[in-house]
Amino acid sequence: MRPVDATLRLAAWLVIAASLLGPGWVFVDAVVRRPAPWTDAATWLAGYRWFQAGPPLLGFPLLFGFVLFVAGARRLDEQRGGRVDPTPVLVLTSIYGALVAFNYVANGVWVGQASPSELGAVSALSMANPRSLCWAIELVAYGILGVVTWLVAPTFREERGIAFLLRANGVASVACAAVAVVDLAWVQTPVGLAFYAGWNLLVVVLMALVARRFRPPRGAAA
Repeated sequence: MRPVDATLRLAAWLVIAASLLGPGWVFVDAVVRRPAPWTDAATWLAGYRWFQAGPPLLGFPLLFGFVLFVAGARRLDEQRGGRVDPTPVLVLTSIYGALVAFNYVANGVWVGQASPSELGAVSALSMANPRSLCWAIELVAYGILGVVTWLVAPTFREERGIAFLLRANGVASVACAAVAVVDLAWVQTPVGLAFYAGWNLLVVVLMALVARRFRPPRGAAA
C-alpha cells in the first residue's frame, strides 16, 4: 500500500495541476477566441470547437485528487488516533464524486457532440449557459466537498495552517452553494468570477502546504 505521506502528496499535486490548468485553459481560450456570451444552444453548438472539452476533462484529475486527499486524510486520522467519524466523510465524498463526474462527462464528452434535435438538453447541460443544470450540480457538489474538508480538518491538528484552510474552504464552498439557491447565474458575474479565482487560489495554497508538509525527508526516496 502506498504510504500515507505519498498519497497526500500525490493528491495535492493533482489538485494543484488541475486547479491551474483548467482556469488557465479557459482564460487563454477567452483571450484568443473571444467567445460571445451565451445566447442560445443552437448558436453555441454551431461555434463549438473540440478544445472546449479541455476544462471539463481536466475536472477528472481534480475530482480524483480531492477523493485521494480524503482517502489519505482518513488513513492519517487512523494513525493519529481517530478523531474524525468516517461515515459522513465517506458518504458525502461519494455524493460529491458522483455529481461532479456527471458534470464532466456531460460537458467534456456529450454536449459538443449533440445533434440539432437535442438543443434543449444542450441548453440544460452546457456550462456555457450560466443557468444550466450542471452549474447547479457543480456548486452544490463543491458545497458538499466543503463540508467534507471541514469534517476532516481535525485530522491535521499538528498542521494548523492546513486545518484552517480546510475549514475556510468549507465555509466558502457552502456559502457559494447557498447563493446559488437564490441566484444560480451569479457564478458568471464579475463577483462570481472573482470568487472562483479566489477559491482556486485557496485550493492551490492549501494543497501546496499539504505537498510541503508531507514531502519525504531529505535523502529519503520519494
